[in-house]
Amino acid sequence: MNNNIKRARQLIDCFNKENSNVTYTCFGATGPTGPTGPAGATITVGVTTTTAPGTNASVVNTGTSSNAVLDFSIPAGATGPTGPTGPTGPQGLQGETGPTGPTGPQGLQGETGPTGPTGPQGLQGETGPSGETPTLAIGTITTGAPGTEATASITGTAPNYVLNLTIPQGPTGPQGLQGETGPTGPTGPTGPTG
Repeated sequence: MNNNIKRARQLIDCFNKENSNVTYTCFGATGPTGPTGPAGATITVGVTTTTAPGTNASVVNTGTSSNAVLDFSIPAGATGPTGPTGPTGPQGLQGETGPTGPTGPQGLQGETGPTGPTGPQGLQGETGPSGETPTLAIGTITTGAPGTEATASITGTAPNYVLNLTIPQGPTGPQGLQGETGPTGPTGPTGPTG
């Protein structure tokens, strides 16, 4: 396997061991620089995936030995405490008005409100034309039976009217006092002999 890939695996192993609370020295002291070797393979970082906290990191070569493409799987760190609430942002633009919904059922009738103040008096209307002066004539006067009610009726056409009356007869009055005896009249002639 290419030395660069081996080095990447060593880094992953070192990361996993350090996260398992094991003291581990990944590398010793740096030695002298060796001679420059031939050109190595090219390494390209591919997909980096975040896995669940507590899982092991891993690396996979999806390329070739000369053109390596490394895909990393790195566990997420522990969730930190929730930070303070930030300031309220500006209000967004008002959305478009939606369509009108169906009419709901009629609600119960509310209580009668208080009577409002009296409005101002309206303007006086125009004076109408003067009517014709009526004339009233007495028509028939009828005597009704004693104890009945008096009645009146109007006949004729405007402006000439006729008033007809029915007046009940009054009750019979009490008998008067006996009058004085009149003087004796003269003696009449003698009648024929029978």
